[in-house]
Amino acid sequence: MGDPESSNRGAAAAATAEPQKKPMARWFRRLLFAAAVLLVAFSVGVVARGPVCWPFDFLWNLGPVVEAPELRSADDGKVRVVFLQHGMWRTSMAMDRIERSLRHHGYEVINTGYPSTNDYLAGHAKRLRDVVEARFARGKVDEVSFVGHSMGGVVIHEYLRRPDARQPQACIYIATPQRGAILADKRRHWFPYKIAMGTKASQQLATVDPIHRLPIPHGERSGAIVGDIGEGNADIPGPDDGTVGVSEATFEGISAAVRVPYGHTRICVMDRVIRQILHFLARGAFAEPGKPG
Repeated sequence: MGDPESSNRGAAAAATAEPQKKPMARWFRRLLFAAAVLLVAFSVGVVARGPVCWPFDFLWNLGPVVEAPELRSADDGKVRVVFLQHGMWRTSMAMDRIERSLRHHGYEVINTGYPSTNDYLAGHAKRLRDVVEARFARGKVDEVSFVGHSMGGVVIHEYLRRPDARQPQACIYIATPQRGAILADKRRHWFPYKIAMGTKASQQLATVDPIHRLPIPHGERSGAIVGDIGEGNADIPGPDDGTVGVSEATFEGISAAVRVPYGHTRICVMDRVIRQILHFLARGAFAEPGKPG
């Protein structure tokens, strides 16, 4: 005959294990549901080319502000406004950690989204003009600067070519294909590329587009933060950040450039990159190699 005490212990253990299984099953169902929602959102976004990256952008930017007290905006009463421009298929949330860090260091920051896949670069530049002028209409602005990631930098180029553009104190380009991207050359005729990225601004990112033969306005100071993960993408000659080649991310006449070992998406949220932005805005140059930043 079996040991009654052992039987009781086994029954108790089974009773204890059963409630544990149910919470695990509930969490698994919740994860499946969340994955299904994200898949549907992604699918709808591909068809409608809507801003479905915001959950990713939000989670990607949850880090705290970067602390660099020595790089605060000068306390001289001047109003320094920095306008941010995100890249293709992203949202303003993609620049959120940069925005919060700049505000923390005394800058006024305007970070607006735009329908990156649904218009040409000229249309995006006009939207940026409207945002800039709306801020000037609200009150005093002493200095204007721009920070753009990827295609956002090209939108800044196009804005600065406008006759009504405000002269910037500084422009910082993060992983921007300054004269177009070889990757766009190779993929712009692909059906999936057109479906996901549209047939307007995304096509203008190709190096063969006439817009890239126009002079790039320098502004008073212009700097490029260039991602370099080695030869990450076989479709891009030489080192790159997985999307933009190192050789594509600067232009003749740029004031300064610095390389960082980050990929195209990760680059915007890294402490080192944000410190470089703060350094350039405060001191007119990037931090020297080997120093913080």
